[in-house]
Amino acid sequence: MIIFSLVLSTFMLSIVLILLMTMFSKKTKNWREKSTPFECGFNFFNPAKMPFSMRFFLIAILFIIFDVEIALILPFMISIFFTSLKTWISISYTLLMVILLGTIIEWKENSFEWKI
Repeated sequence: MIIFSLVLSTFMLSIVLILLMTMFSKKTKNWREKSTPFECGFNFFNPAKMPFSMRFFLIAILFIIFDVEIALILPFMISIFFTSLKTWISISYTLLMVILLGTIIEWKENSFEWKI
């Protein structure tokens, strides 16, 4: 009997709280901007053949490249314990030079500048 009364009182309390919430909640209009889908700065209802800015593509490619470089560099630090120092220095120097040269080439091509 005690369990039934606890369940009933919990149920009644939740109903009262829900009713209070619906009575005193702030009613907002369902604005047109809130109900339209929005993704990546494009209007969803525009034609699909709309030209895509190549700057978004270049930023995504740069992110993927630097993400892969970090994935290569982090485990490389642990590998110093398993290889000879001369081999580790030559491989790390080569990897860092490839990264540096790629960054310099992208800098000279103005890939880092955001133009409209």
